[in-house]
Formats: sequence, C-alpha cells, structure tokens
Amino acid sequence: MKNIYRTFIAVSLAAGFVSCASFLDEQPVSEVPANQMWSSSRDAKAGVSQIYSYFRTAMRANYFYWGEFRSDDFEPGSSSAATQQRVMENQLTTDLDCADWSDLYTVINQANLCIKYLPKVDMPSVTDQNDLLGQAYAMRALAYFYAVRLWGDVPLFTEPNEKFSDDIYRERTDKDYILREVILEDLRKAESLIDRTGNKERKRISIYGVWAIMADVYMWLGEYNLADQTIEKMKGDATFMALETDINTWKKMFTEELNNKASDNTPENDEYSTKEFIFVVHFNMDEVGANGYSYMYQWFTGSGNRAAVVSEVLRNKYDAADLRLPLVAVEYQSGWEMRKYISGTISSTLNKTCEIGYPIYRYSDMILLQAEAQARQSKWEEALDLIKPIRTRAGLETPTADDFGTEDQIVDFILDERQRELIGEGRRWFDLVRTGRWKTVMGPINGCQEDGNELLPINYSLIDHNPKLVQNSYYATTE
Repeated sequence: MKNIYRTFIAVSLAAGFVSCASFLDEQPVSEVPANQMWSSSRDAKAGVSQIYSYFRTAMRANYFYWGEFRSDDFEPGSSSAATQQRVMENQLTTDLDCADWSDLYTVINQANLCIKYLPKVDMPSVTDQNDLLGQAYAMRALAYFYAVRLWGDVPLFTEPNEKFSDDIYRERTDKDYILREVILEDLRKAESLIDRTGNKERKRISIYGVWAIMADVYMWLGEYNLADQTIEKMKGDATFMALETDINTWKKMFTEELNNKASDNTPENDEYSTKEFIFVVHFNMDEVGANGYSYMYQWFTGSGNRAAVVSEVLRNKYDAADLRLPLVAVEYQSGWEMRKYISGTISSTLNKTCEIGYPIYRYSDMILLQAEAQARQSKWEEALDLIKPIRTRAGLETPTADDFGTEDQIVDFILDERQRELIGEGRRWFDLVRTGRWKTVMGPINGCQEDGNELLPINYSLIDHNPKLVQNSYYATTE
C-alpha cells in the first residue's frame, strides 16, 4: 500500500498511513489527503490493519528487550550479540534502540486516526464499523500500557498529529492518570464496540483480547477483584477459549500453530486449532518482505550468533519431572537454547525466514493471573484449583493451601509457575515490576536494585527534539 501521507514529528509520532499488503488483503489506496481517504469500508479496514502492522514493527525486537531480556529468564548467548547482552547485564544507556518509544507512538497515532475518522465512514454494516473502532481503542490502550510500564510517565496524545505544530512538544503525563483515565476508558469503549460473534481472529483484538489487556491493567493497579471478574468472563465460550490438556499438543501449539500463518481477511473464521492463543503478533514475509520474519530462530539458536540462552536460575526452577523443561530448553554447544517454538533442530539458513508469531496473551497466562488475583483475596484453595490443570499437563502435582504459610509464599509459587509456563512470551519482566520483586530477583544477578532502574531511559534523540521532556531520574544522574 502506498504512502498516504506522513509527518515526522519531534516526539516521533508518525502521522502517516503506510502499509504493504495488509493481512486484511486490502488493495492499494491512491495517495490522497487523510480527510478524503476515509471514505469507504476498504479504507476503514486498511486503516485498522495498519495499526497492527505498526505494532508488529514495534514488537519485532522489543518483545524480548521489553518483556524478558531484563529478567532472570535468559543469560547472554554469543558475544556478538552486544546490544542484547547490555540489556541483560543492566548496562542501559540512552542510545539503545529499545529505549526509543517512537514505534509505540506510531501505533498510538494510527489508532488516533482511526478513532477520529472511522465514525465518519459510510459503511454498510454498523456492526463491522463498531468492531473496527473497538479494535482501534483497544490497540491504543495496549500501546500506552506498554509505554507506562516501561517509562512511567509519558506524553499523552488522544488526537492524531496530522501536521506540524508546537502542540507536538508535550510534557509527560502521570502514568496513573493514563492507566485509569485513558487505558481503562479505552478498553471499556472497546468492550462495548467489539463484535462478539463475528470477530474470531487471534491475529488482532477480539473481545477476549480486550478482556486480557483489561485484566492485566487491573493487576498492575492492584485491583485484584476486578481482574478476577474480568478473566472469569473469558470462560463463557469453550469453543473459542480453552486450555490444552496434553503436553504434546501444548508443544505443537507453539511449533505448528504459530508457524507461517497465512494472511487472513475472514475474521469470522477461527483458523487456529488451539483455543489458548488470545492475541498474537503475526509475521508473514509475503506481506512485508524482509521485515516479516521474527527473531525466534535467529536470536535463540546457533552458538555463533544466538542472543540469549535459558538461564541457570530458571532451569533450576523446573522440577526434574516437569515435562515442559525438555520442550523449552535444550543443551546445545555450551548453552541451553530456548526451543519452545522449535521442533527438532534448525538450520542457520532458516533464521531469516522464520515466521513464528509472538503470543501477546494466552489463556494459560490469564488463568495463572487469575490465580494470583484470587490468592491476593485470600482464596488460596481456589487459586490452586486454577493452577492444577496447568501443572497436571506438565506432569506435576499441585500443592495444597496448607503447604503455604503466608500470602507472599503462595504468590511467589504462582509467579514461579508463570515463569516456567510463559518463558519466551514476553511476560516475566513485567511480572517482576508489577509485583515489586524486581530488586530482590535481579539485584544479585545484574545489580538492578536502585529505585528508578526498573524504568527504561528515554532515548537521547527524543529529549534532544522535545525540550519539555525530562529524563528518568536514575539515568539523568548516571550518564
């Protein structure tokens, strides 16, 4: 799809509408001004499709930088992976690409464009129009949710930037305000708009995706009862959302279901056999060429260039009887490779053709999150009942409430289970920060134990361009 327009602005908000052939298989739109472009159903679908394209770009490398490389899931792999090693060893500086929020704000600005223009498009189906609008609200919420978890206070934009003006230079808005008044409000709007029967797609936001983000936000805010209630809503349709019960199908879920999925323009058809995936970042080389491959092979296999190996800390958390361990980690050439998404061995020639998707939310994730929410409400037996099917699938017994003496002990057990189950899914670092355990866990590993070090620095280029931005305090004093 050709460039419609683009305004590069100082805080790196791209106001453009740029796309290759989208997964909705839209035809190219002629180069026209934005207020003329939003005139048909095709334009509306392409506009929302572009949000996902930008999000894929934002997450391609940052899925690991933001979600796991700062955690105890991984250790440095090859010495050639210098940037990844710096992040793992907590050597964070303002020149790192992962410290740049530009790609997230590109997602936000595209969502803002859709939110502004979609209601004005004359579409034959109001249901379809509302569903697209609901996806835009949900994706704006998700992008801001990543931003506040990573940087704390961030600039707030709820209108699209379509031309240059001084308004692009904004100070940072309080993260709690964004969480409660923007993110949650966007998710409530999405919840009311999403088509609950026609939208069965896992490569974009469905009603289950809305609830997953919402529950995650409630957990971040300590609203455990609301998180519990929200996840409970996801259990109403087992034909769409259900746990895999066999460890072999659990493995195939990652090695086959996520691999080389075709583009899709029929959201009413669920093309996945598994019912565990809620929202997946989709990769397709036919769609976006060289940028369409993921890093699941390149960064985790081959002793010469692998960025990371599974840490000894995590390996020691698996019981010897845990059926997951040999499926997620294999000792190979002086390192334990993450093989969760790989069946057999992988040739290095396949590194740059890998089309394995990244799970953003999965049902096992939600069940374990609900278990934590219930444990924090003194519902220990109920929490352990939720965990039991996941541990049974892994060949393990589940302890009883009598085995724990304090809430912290059972929460630690649940967090360890989340770590074992969700390795490679971009969740561990956020769990550590959300629960306030990042200092005690990471301090002995890489020295990450001073207040403010849990946030990322703001890339120097953003501060150079925007005089109203102030660097996060930990990095302002250490550089």
